[in-house]
Amino acid sequence: MHALPAAPQRITYVADASLQTRTATRGTGSGVLIERTGATCLVLTAAHVVANSTFIQLQLAGQPDKISARVLCVAHETDLALVEVSGGLFEGVEPLPVAPVDALPALRDKVYVLGFPVGGDDLSITEGVVSRIEVQSYSHSHARALAVTVDAAVNSGNSGGPVVSETSGQVVGIAFQGYAGSDVENQGHMVPAPLIQRFLAAVKAGRPTGLPSLGVYLQMLQSPALRARLAMGAQDSGVLVTGVEWRSVCEGQLLPGDVLLEVDGVSVANDGTCLVLGRRLALAAVLHRRIFGDAVALRVLREGRRVDLSVTLAQGESLVPRGQYDTKPPYFLFAGLLFQPLSLEYLSTWGDLKDAPPHLLALHYDGMRRANRTEVVMLTQVLADEVNVGYSGDTHGMDVITQLQGKPVVSLRDFVQQLQQLLAQGVRFVELDTSRGDLQQRIVLDAQQVKAADRRIAEQYHVPFNASTHFRDLLPAA
Repeated sequence: MHALPAAPQRITYVADASLQTRTATRGTGSGVLIERTGATCLVLTAAHVVANSTFIQLQLAGQPDKISARVLCVAHETDLALVEVSGGLFEGVEPLPVAPVDALPALRDKVYVLGFPVGGDDLSITEGVVSRIEVQSYSHSHARALAVTVDAAVNSGNSGGPVVSETSGQVVGIAFQGYAGSDVENQGHMVPAPLIQRFLAAVKAGRPTGLPSLGVYLQMLQSPALRARLAMGAQDSGVLVTGVEWRSVCEGQLLPGDVLLEVDGVSVANDGTCLVLGRRLALAAVLHRRIFGDAVALRVLREGRRVDLSVTLAQGESLVPRGQYDTKPPYFLFAGLLFQPLSLEYLSTWGDLKDAPPHLLALHYDGMRRANRTEVVMLTQVLADEVNVGYSGDTHGMDVITQLQGKPVVSLRDFVQQLQQLLAQGVRFVELDTSRGDLQQRIVLDAQQVKAADRRIAEQYHVPFNASTHFRDLLPAA
């Protein structure tokens, strides 16, 4: 192994109590110095180490002093973050180089995981080998992206630390998650160099750091009969486009029924994989080499004809948001009915996702953004009061709001805006249509009783605001 500079750092953070119901907590993670310009240094770490933090300090390995730092940029989807620090903490310390954007370690390559796991104050170095390279689900964001598995444990406190190649001495990954449980031992995961370099390139270019997506729904084409029906030749391979999300980069370009043959010059196999970075990986790995603003070429088979297209990658949104950090959850309380957007964070309150209500999981996994529904608005709780008698208890809650006064509910903001307009018009009743799977129900509220009820409910349940800051500009002045 090459002699390593004393570059790994311990990161101490304090979580923001205003973003959660618990009091502020303290924790530690690891990081690595990757760049120094004058007195300013950049430390690479994992996003979950600094997520929702209010105060961060860095401590150099082997040194007693700590210095304050600030988060420069975060990529929650790929669990990466850059922390900036100024001062003399890193005087005489050489940054560790990150492997090139096209560099992936080979299976059985030896690597070293550096960091500060719980149970000690000194730098820990564990040895392992690369055992798997594939697109996996990231626990921090639940996004799917390229990850490398190593047979070295990644424990609490290790997160954000560098994984260094024995051969090159370069950072080939950032440790970000491990497996818990008695059935799995000494197994951890790292964000590989291609995603790290992509993140750094996006930061340098001033572009968003999220993961690009075509915003389409795809079906594998392993059925010979289906391929024949789509007029695919013997040498053709690809996947079938079954849906295109509203305002995605492919809206107006790809059509349901198209066969996606190539993405960014890379052929797509019938099982949805591609040969990229020297390995056969899921299609997403092709897009994840790019950053927002890049043009990507597509080749499709449309009604038996080959068509070449080009799309410019841009930040997209999913019907059910996931991986929300450093933000407060939106909500709106009306007549004791609490409305919130459906999100992965809400589904996670059941502990294991599989325990969440099936009708909500179906929207999470398969729901598609459309012009008349860009967000799933839910009735999550009823604060019992005489104004909402008949709708509390087990009768309502976890319901999806489908219509307000007979019109589709597009988003929570649209819902609040429509509701205020109805009240300003002096309607007698407010009518909501809800669904819980196949169960359809209606809620009717007396609009003339709502204003007094809102004041009463706020006092009785100690509610300081009936709406989060996202929607207060839509409400009448108090």
